[in-house]
Parts: sequence; C-alpha cells; structure tokens
Amino acid sequence: MKQTVKRDRHREIVGQRARKSVTYRKTFARTLHQIDLALLVREMRENAGLTQAELAKKVGTTQSVIARLEDAEYTGHSLTMLERIAAVCGVALKLHAEKKPNFDREVALV
Repeated sequence: MKQTVKRDRHREIVGQRARKSVTYRKTFARTLHQIDLALLVREMRENAGLTQAELAKKVGTTQSVIARLEDAEYTGHSLTMLERIAAVCGVALKLHAEKKPNFDREVALV
C-alpha cells in the first residue's frame, strides 16, 4: 500500500509540473525516449540470447559501449549502431516519422 501512495504522489507532482512548464514537458518526454531506446537495445540483445560482451564482439565494439547504450541516462545513440545491433539480433528496425495533420511515413531500416 505504501508503494502505491508514493507512486500516486509522484504522478501527481509530475502532472503539476508538466501543466506549468513547457520545458519540463519536453525534458520529461526526452527522458522517456531515452528509456525506450535503452530498453530497445537490451530487449533485442536478451531476445537474441546474447550477453553484452557477446553482442559487442559481433557488432565490433566493446562491452562497455553496449552497457552505455542500455543505460537510460545515455543520450548518444546513433542510428548506425542501432542498425548494427538490430542486424546481429535478427530484428527489423523501422523509422516512423509523423507530423500532424497529414504527414506520416514509415521506412524499414534493416
């Protein structure tokens, strides 16, 4: 029960700040995107049954680079590296771009 109360309070605080500040909303959204990218790299690797060291060797980098890519605070993801990781893991990447009201494109990358 205590955990739920803390989460609810956190959600309330985030909501208040988001309503008041455009900068906060943008920063919060950017942070969520960073988390999504980190999780994408980790999930691709784990789904392929690879350790960080094994993936690094197959991609031609070091284990520390893979660890960094799986860190939600890392901001230096490159499309090239994501494509290399996806190829090694047997995952097809797609890039989706949209701008409302009438622009919506998806391109397969791998």
